[in-house]
Order: sequence, then structure tokens, then C-alpha cells
Amino acid sequence: MGSVAEGSLQPSEQAQELPPSSPSSASPPRIRFIDAAEAASIDEKLMSAEGGFSIDQLMELAGLACAQTVYACYPPDQFPSVLVAAGPGNQGGDGLVAARHLHHFGYDVKVCYPKQGKTDLFARLKRQLQNLKITIVGADDFEDAYEQTDVMLDCIFGFSFKGEVRQPFKDIIGLWKNDSLVEFEFRRHQPPIVSVDIPSAWDVEKGNVNGSFTPQVLLSLSAPKLGSAAFGGRHFLGGRFIPDELEREMDLLLPDFEADSQIVEITGAHPLDRKAVEELRASKE
Repeated sequence: MGSVAEGSLQPSEQAQELPPSSPSSASPPRIRFIDAAEAASIDEKLMSAEGGFSIDQLMELAGLACAQTVYACYPPDQFPSVLVAAGPGNQGGDGLVAARHLHHFGYDVKVCYPKQGKTDLFARLKRQLQNLKITIVGADDFEDAYEQTDVMLDCIFGFSFKGEVRQPFKDIIGLWKNDSLVEFEFRRHQPPIVSVDIPSAWDVEKGNVNGSFTPQVLLSLSAPKLGSAAFGGRHFLGGRFIPDELEREMDLLLPDFEADSQIVEITGAHPLDRKAVEELRASKE
């Protein structure tokens, strides 16, 4: 599917009315939520000589999980367009991969990628999108693209983010913050937001302490982060690449995935600390 001419894409009326499909009636899982240091340790172990993964492999799997989450909640027959906001780091790389998969899933995709990553990997991911004629918009055109899209995929900052949000991302994230629902909806179309790992600008361990936006859907990667423990929307887990030995070493207590899916829904998950996981495992042995 090719790019959409500037100004021709209109948000579907259904996208403003239809919520994500209802989660299953199964009991919410009990799962361990992790901090930033543990998340970094998991990545380091996966990409070690013993782990065997490369960064582009993990990025490909994470990006596919992002695309599957969007498809599960906002299928293209009802929500035909997606805007991806990608940051300069690995989180942004996940977004570029997701954009490619979403294009092949049948969506009209645009990508806002105002600050490109420095390595050749990011240049190649961007080239893949250009080869598919996916429109890449600058920060100055983000607001227009945002008002025209049916779904917003937030891939700006990940678990390593700290400090103040700087430009050009400050203005982008500022558009997502909804101080007054009535005023906001009167002024502009508000697409649902799907965030990845931790919503951009949230504290990875304390959550939305800065009063930023709250997405409708969150996809955690590897394991949910402590900062998302109070998240009230639909919650998924992705990144189906954790070996059993690493899961036990880190006491993650991950849920089972369906045979053909890179994601599993964990909406309403009960957070456990490491001691509780150890006790639970001991009781089953």
C-alpha cells in the first residue's frame, strides 16, 4: 500500500466511536514488574555471547509485537490509518519496524521521525520505509498528521529515559496531554494512543509523576515496568524472546503466549515482587 497524499487522509468516524475490543474474561495474571536496572540487565544478557541475540533481532521482534498490538485493538477495517512517533533510540527503532509491519498489515502509515538514530541500523530501517513509500513527516507537520490519523503509536522514549523532555518531542507529547476532555475534543480529533514499554515521559519506576498523557493501550516488552503498575487501560506483554533459564534467573514469572502470537494480554495484572515470585515457585515445586 502506497503513501497517502498530504491532506487527503481523513480520520474515520468509527475510530472516534469504537473502543478497543473487550479483554478476555480470564483471571488477570500474577506477574513481576521490573525496574530500569533489571530491564537493562535483561537486554544485556540477551545480547551477550551466551544470549546470542543481536540488537536488530530484538528490535524486529519488538516491532512486530507493536504492530500486532495495534492490530488486536484497532483493526484496519475500522481504524485504517496509523501515525508512528519514533524517537532516536532503540524505542524509535521498534517504531520503525512496527511501521513496516503495519503497512503490510493493510494500514495507511505515516511516521514522524524528527531525530534519527546515529548508527547504520537506523538508516537501514528508515530506508526500508522509504522503499515502501511510507510517508515520513517532520516535527513541524506532526500536528496535522496527528489530527488526521485513526491511531497513534508512541515509540519515542523507553525505559532508559530520564530528565526533562526536550524539543522536538516536547511539543509532540504535549499534544497528547488531555487537561480538559471537553475542550480537547472540541478543538481537535483525538485518536487513541498505543504506547510501548512505558508511555513516553513517564518515570519507568514511579509512573506518570509529571502529569503527562495516559494512553489507551500499553505494550510492555520483556516484562512490565514498575511505573505501569497502576495503568488502567488495556495492557499487553510482548517481546517473546526470553529463554526459560533467563526467566528463572530474573524471577520474571511470564505468562504463556499463544502459539502464533508475539503478544499476550495482561490487563489487570497483579504485580508481584521478586520475593513473592520465589515463594510462589517454591510452593509449586
